[in-house]
Amino acid sequence: MDQKILIIEIRKGGLGDHLFYSHLPRIAKQTKAFDKVYISNHSYFRSPDYKKLIWELNPFIDGFTNDKGLFKFSTYCNESQNMLDSIMLAYGLDDGLRFHEPEIYYQPKINPNLSHLNIYDPNFQSYTGDLRSGDLMEAYFKKNKVTIHYQMKFLGKRWRPIKLESTYACSNIFDFCDFLASINTIYCLTTGTATLAIALNKKANVFYGNGHIAGYRHSPLNTYICLGTDFKAIHYLRKWIGYIYSNLFKKD
Repeated sequence: MDQKILIIEIRKGGLGDHLFYSHLPRIAKQTKAFDKVYISNHSYFRSPDYKKLIWELNPFIDGFTNDKGLFKFSTYCNESQNMLDSIMLAYGLDDGLRFHEPEIYYQPKINPNLSHLNIYDPNFQSYTGDLRSGDLMEAYFKKNKVTIHYQMKFLGKRWRPIKLESTYACSNIFDFCDFLASINTIYCLTTGTATLAIALNKKANVFYGNGHIAGYRHSPLNTYICLGTDFKAIHYLRKWIGYIYSNLFKKD
């Protein structure tokens, strides 16, 4: 009998993007929907660390292949399912459970000397709502009497920093996992940090602004905090122009 093979090709390269698919190999194997699960080498990785952490350590992955794979994506969510469930169902998989969480198989090394720290990660890639600065985050910390000991170092993409000189940097994704698992409290935006924290069984406090897509607030374990917006009319105009421009030149 021919083996049933699933090849997953992730065409979005972020840390969170890959974690959204991390539960699929286990479900594919445990439901006996597929005998073998591979990750296509045509998948996009913003960092090779993501491949190492999420896929190379995954015991339900049978390897990597140069063959093209299947890419399905959905942000659909409602009161009975989250975005990870919707992606699972789009692949024709269903283990009968809902509100899946991202999965990794790395066991972080806990550093007890970091257990008192509260950190804020200002870095992001994808749209996190209509937030243009770190001012609303600073106001939240002040109002709620939260002491932030470090903010994560700027990674060179996008960020919403607060006025804090003390920064912290991790050398690689595994160091970052160890750090997140060791500290007291995580504050971040709706980014890969929030998704990674949940995969590490660490709850995060996650900021977002008006207009954010609800599907990305996928974990019932995280605390999601809407800060509204600090946009002015000119920022909405620029956002609208950017939206029109991107759709005019969108590839079929």
